[in-house]
Amino acid sequence: MFRRAAVLVLTLACCAAAYGRGNLKELTVQLKYVPQEGVHSASPDLQAGILTTPVEIRFEDARHLADPLLIGQGTGGDDKQFPIHADRSVIDYVREALTGTAKDWGLHMEPPAARILVIQLTRINLDESNKALGSVYGTEVKFAFVLKDAKGSSLLEGATSGTAHRYGHAHSVDNCNEVLSDALKEAFSNVLGDAQLQSAWVSGKRTGSVAPSATAPAETPEQRLKKLDELYKKGLITKDEYDRKRAEILKEL
Repeated sequence: MFRRAAVLVLTLACCAAAYGRGNLKELTVQLKYVPQEGVHSASPDLQAGILTTPVEIRFEDARHLADPLLIGQGTGGDDKQFPIHADRSVIDYVREALTGTAKDWGLHMEPPAARILVIQLTRINLDESNKALGSVYGTEVKFAFVLKDAKGSSLLEGATSGTAHRYGHAHSVDNCNEVLSDALKEAFSNVLGDAQLQSAWVSGKRTGSVAPSATAPAETPEQRLKKLDELYKKGLITKDEYDRKRAEILKEL
């Protein structure tokens, strides 16, 4: 009798969990900056002149969304899509997180500033793909940036991005924050690590513009196929998802 009751309770709990995943209408993420140790953790290699030249870093939201709190989407157990929202201003979160990171990396941010770095958030997208056990999370962050001298004259323009992926629990706010933080940190590292930006920063002379590919080279179809194979072998995507994505990549060859 006790065993039957235990099985019944467990079955009901599983059904309730599946029902909850399948009928989620929205996920709200309480934004926290929690970059993971050992994942996108390396800081950029900065010239000595970067660390001794005071800078003011400005962050702007350039996404132009009707709903500025929308940061992504997810799928439930019934494959229905739901929106993922931030609980507060996204650009305030980015500003707080990366200002702290800049100080940790040794940037001199006390006035008067000899350089002004304007970083525009052009995209932040979090995707949760629900699986039989847990979910696969992926995030992409894109920045456009302009480096100026103290008078406001432009020295360099460019763009870059950062990405992060992780397998985790279904509809997990913690996992959402982990991939958001890792992608954000990687994009910021790509901005500061750019050789042309560092040259303009130190010299104070205009050096032109940086193509997006200079800091975030696009993966080749061969690299994308290899990554797709790894995801399938690890059981992170289904056979249908694998075949569909593989066909898309092969069309580019």
